[in-house]
Amino acid sequence: MARDLDSTTLDAITAAVAEAVAARISPASAASAQPLALRDLQQLPPGFLPTMNPEDPRLGLQIGAHLAIDSVEYTQSTQYNGSASRGYGTNNAVPLVAWKSMVVRAFPSVRKGVFGGDDLTGRAATGELVLSVGDKVLFRTEPTRAAGARIGPVARIDRNAWDREQTITGGSGARTDYRLIFINCPLNFSIPAYYCRPGRLFVSVKLWPSDEGPTSSRATEHHEYLWFNDVQAPKVCLVRVNWTDSNGNVTRPSDASMLGTLGVAERMLPFPYFDTTILGTEVTSSAAFATAATNGGCNPAWGNLLTDLNVTRIFTALFQLGDIVYGMVPSAAIPAGAGSINSGCGRGAGGGFVGYATTFAHELGHLYGRSHVAVSGDPSNDTAYPNYGGSSTSIGETGIDTGTSPPTLFDPASSADLMSYGGNQWISPYTYQKIFDARSTHQSSPVDPRRLRSLLVVDFRYFREVAGIAQVKFKTVAHVQAAGAAPTRPAGAPSPVSIDLRDANHQVLATHHCVYVAAHGGGRCSCCSGDAVPLEREPWLDMTEVIEWPGEAVASLAFHRGGQPVHVVDVGEAPTVTIEGPQMREGQLTVRVCANHPREHVSVLVLFSADDGQTWQLVTMNPERIEVTFNTANLPGGERCRVRAIGTAELRSSQADTEAFTLARNPRQLLLDLPDSHCPVPAGAVALAVRVDNRGYGALAPQEISWSSNLDGQLGFGYALVAQLSEGRHELTVSAANGIGGQLSERGIIIVSGRHH
Repeated sequence: MARDLDSTTLDAITAAVAEAVAARISPASAASAQPLALRDLQQLPPGFLPTMNPEDPRLGLQIGAHLAIDSVEYTQSTQYNGSASRGYGTNNAVPLVAWKSMVVRAFPSVRKGVFGGDDLTGRAATGELVLSVGDKVLFRTEPTRAAGARIGPVARIDRNAWDREQTITGGSGARTDYRLIFINCPLNFSIPAYYCRPGRLFVSVKLWPSDEGPTSSRATEHHEYLWFNDVQAPKVCLVRVNWTDSNGNVTRPSDASMLGTLGVAERMLPFPYFDTTILGTEVTSSAAFATAATNGGCNPAWGNLLTDLNVTRIFTALFQLGDIVYGMVPSAAIPAGAGSINSGCGRGAGGGFVGYATTFAHELGHLYGRSHVAVSGDPSNDTAYPNYGGSSTSIGETGIDTGTSPPTLFDPASSADLMSYGGNQWISPYTYQKIFDARSTHQSSPVDPRRLRSLLVVDFRYFREVAGIAQVKFKTVAHVQAAGAAPTRPAGAPSPVSIDLRDANHQVLATHHCVYVAAHGGGRCSCCSGDAVPLEREPWLDMTEVIEWPGEAVASLAFHRGGQPVHVVDVGEAPTVTIEGPQMREGQLTVRVCANHPREHVSVLVLFSADDGQTWQLVTMNPERIEVTFNTANLPGGERCRVRAIGTAELRSSQADTEAFTLARNPRQLLLDLPDSHCPVPAGAVALAVRVDNRGYGALAPQEISWSSNLDGQLGFGYALVAQLSEGRHELTVSAANGIGGQLSERGIIIVSGRHH
């Protein structure tokens, strides 16, 4: 009768097997050694053979060829591997972000047993992934490739292949002995963002030969705990730039095109999604935005736009809408046949062309402290950027865009870092980690709106000193009461001038140190060379500052560089300000603003409140006409709305408000990001996403966004979703809270063919 192995007998068997192995591999006894399988069986004690598994893991040996997992990588946009055994050291060990889609890539390989021989190479492996917390299974999935992945040696695994095996004929020159070279892909498991919860999750990957099933004795498993960081969604405010051509035709970028431009950055950067608001304020321009710049900088068109956007950024920060402001210029501003262009720019605020998704991601990188990578002639290049494999701009690791179907893979041999000017841009582990480390740089959560402070906002141009005297020209000045903080100053930014707040006796009440932020260009640049110009040699410097205002005791502002004042501005008489209206005309709101001063031009801001003055947002500044008209489509609306005009001259401000009025409330806006409905997509994993204009109501939690299909029912939750869709014509519906007490739904069509990836 068969019996279980006790420890004494097991030790004896292990010793016998070890002796047989030694005899087999010893040169002296190789000729006379019996086959290992026979020696094993001859030395087993009687009665143990029926229950003896020759591949019992307690023996420490596996007799035949077996399946192994070479490595498992966790990828949200760039390859992740916790060890330095693959890739370029610790730079590729990037953190995981909660609520962000993930791909788990398992690399199956074959290992020969102690008998030699190999009956696995060339066959296929499949498996499953389980994500859990404690005893609760959150998510279970099969690989994205139904047929599995071909098993082979580690050397034949191609990390840049996605669900596609390759067979290549080899041979070169005059040789005619062509042979087959097999290139194997990993097994890929797609995990929707909704299941990547904050905190510690347990992941289990099990692989087995496809034709043997999950109970195969040659199945293999990998288990690991993963930590998902709870990264707050950045607040992003978009400003529409209406571009006028030489014939007077105006192109107004749509909400959909503006929101769509954010998609790649949302997937690429270490954030789960963006808390996005399209502002009610708009800019009209006919400037030549596409003109190429030098030294990695900005052309004059972008520079002038950013000067205005930085004022907007001050107010969106102070009024808690967010301190990332980006102007969207329609692609109609790019001349037909243009080659090298300046596709965007950043200096505090940012701007770029609609549809130039990597430019938006590039400028966001600047806003999170990233310098250019190997841009010719730019003295601010990041000298610490690693030289991945000999390339000064390579991403160094395989990049993966999980938002395409199938995912797009970026080969490090042909892909340049996001912060470079190279082609085929994606993010490197180095840049990803640096932005992740700076994730708290910008606003992501509100403060108490009741804690108001008195602030002076000044947007000015500081002209170069001549004979110890400088000129300061104010462009926008306003006193405001606000709860928010000014945008964070970049680390290491120079302070070319300071401002003393002085009383009537010229005593200094406080000193404010101004900073100058250099411009960073983006996109394709035709002529990037030259040396940096010292600030002292610039004809002027544009700066926008928020100064804590100590009250009526301030009699003057004195501009200086550490010594005697080079320019003094006295506090004088406040202007008179009146406001009339509003009038509603076909979705546009018009007010009449009059601001007068006996000596100075009056700087005017127009603000809008949907809640009787508790919170405000900027709708326009320094309007050219007395009648001020703005669109209401991107304003939140409410029962007690007000419009406020603030006029400032001689460092004093006056304000006037309209009576409260009712404006129809505009709900959040959803934009589906789906594969082209005219082109069928293969059956299997299909990437879906939604962009949201929150209209100032705050970001939706991922679990508040629900997806469904008329064919497959409930699909899941979140901003991004990888859905296993069956064959047929799917009518997809995404639903979410609309911000005003109801639900909002958007629908789209996807046709799925019966063909797998």
